[in-house]
Amino acid sequence: MNKIVICSLMVFALSGFSSAFAQNFGVSVNNAFQYGYGTESGFFGEEDKEYLENFSDVRLFSDNVTIGFRLELRQPAEFGPDEQGITRRYIQFERDGLTLRAGDLFGLFNRGLSLNLFEDRVIRFDTSLDGLYAEYDTDYFRAKIIGGEINYLEQLTFDDPVIHEENHSIRGANLELKPHRAVRLGGSFVRAVSNIPEYFNAEVVDTVTTHVPEVYGRFRLPFADISLGYAHRFAEYSDSLETEGGAFYTSIAHFGSGYGLTLEYKNYRYNIADPLEEFEFLRPNRMLPFQNPPIAHKQHSYTLMSREPHLVNFNDEVGLFLDAFYSFSPRVLSNASFAWASRNFAWDMDPDTFEFERSEVGTSWLPSFDEKRSPFWEVYVDTEYMLPDFLSYVKAGYNYRSLGFYSSFLPESSYEIKQHNMFVELQYSLTPVWSIKAISEHQFEKDGQIPLDPHSYSKLLTLQVSKAPSFSVTGRMELTNSDYDPSGDKSWFALDASYRIGRSHTVSAGYGSERGGAVCINGVCRIVNAFEGFRFSLVSVF
Repeated sequence: MNKIVICSLMVFALSGFSSAFAQNFGVSVNNAFQYGYGTESGFFGEEDKEYLENFSDVRLFSDNVTIGFRLELRQPAEFGPDEQGITRRYIQFERDGLTLRAGDLFGLFNRGLSLNLFEDRVIRFDTSLDGLYAEYDTDYFRAKIIGGEINYLEQLTFDDPVIHEENHSIRGANLELKPHRAVRLGGSFVRAVSNIPEYFNAEVVDTVTTHVPEVYGRFRLPFADISLGYAHRFAEYSDSLETEGGAFYTSIAHFGSGYGLTLEYKNYRYNIADPLEEFEFLRPNRMLPFQNPPIAHKQHSYTLMSREPHLVNFNDEVGLFLDAFYSFSPRVLSNASFAWASRNFAWDMDPDTFEFERSEVGTSWLPSFDEKRSPFWEVYVDTEYMLPDFLSYVKAGYNYRSLGFYSSFLPESSYEIKQHNMFVELQYSLTPVWSIKAISEHQFEKDGQIPLDPHSYSKLLTLQVSKAPSFSVTGRMELTNSDYDPSGDKSWFALDASYRIGRSHTVSAGYGSERGGAVCINGVCRIVNAFEGFRFSLVSVF
């Protein structure tokens, strides 16, 4: 507990320190404290759960120089391993289009086909690089170079006896030319030397040297904005094995008066593997964690729609995504989308030799509805109507989703999950500051993996009363008739409240039960177990 006191003292001392200096010097501090106590339940039963975490992100800046660090405490962590101490530190210089940074950093080349380093605390995903970064941006070109080390912890193994840890030594460069205000042409090159332990035997470490060249272009034409890119992956292993793969992504966006259309196409073939090889999901020849291209489907914000999402197979997936919006009037706006994806190929197993043979079912560069290619598709539509005060609104939507899972080992055990999701959201402003929001979500699911209980129904009701910008109270009730929820429960109730203290602090507290499920960010997911108990958080910004 003394460490928490020290963190708090540092936060308040630095905030006062900034006010004592001239205008060319400043300090900003973001501090997030959270605590939870209760029980957590999932596939492996129920156990007591307690966590205590504090993050202090501090920035000291003067003219062109910024110094930053993060003081972190996770004892015990809400998810993943415990942490204590300074986990981020950097110094950055910016002037006349030049950016230099040393220490912990993130980076993105184009749309992430060759390099996309980011952090998300919710799913505990972190590919921050400890090294050097330089960027020079002019009216005619932009150049980036990056180099350093990544120590990556695979969040899918946080509950395993030994957490899977990889080391990647990265060197990369990106050059983007600007011959015209409507044209961007670029190329990237990333080289990585990686030490990757085998998943089933961590004492055996594979050394992989990866080269990823990429070319891309962006064009702003009178009728559309077009972006496209292709990355190729060459990998060499310590046993002289070599593999190749690649990825192509393009988007076309057209906007007019009161409407817009966006079409995305992806063809990811970083490592097409047979079903037996795919069992080793952390194999060294997969797409490595410092790459993260677009998912090319809708990432839903409503709880029931997001709980069982499509998991993107970046190593072997082709897909299309069409998203459109139309404004019927200043008060009425509709959004609709269609997503479709599948594997590039199908696999057949020889029953005599138990060897797999790749077969082309349909056209490999287009998604397929054939069950052998494990298709995914969904349709989504919503309409929002603003009331005359333009503070109140009604929004309703529908989503249909089909998730196919084909087994080449036992085709008769293949199955499909079908979902119908509906929601209605209402916000009514009693006064300019007081409002009530209600959300009703409903899900009908047929899970072919559970033949004894193929149909299930879930509903989630949320009611919030708030006074902007200082106060809100939210109640949630979720019910299901399924006998196969991992927690074993059929109902969950929770009550949360938040209050803003001045301009700098927001305190939140909640008690009740929460249903578990998947949480995904940019195609990276984690499983959240059901939780019942108390949560508290305090967020401060100086």
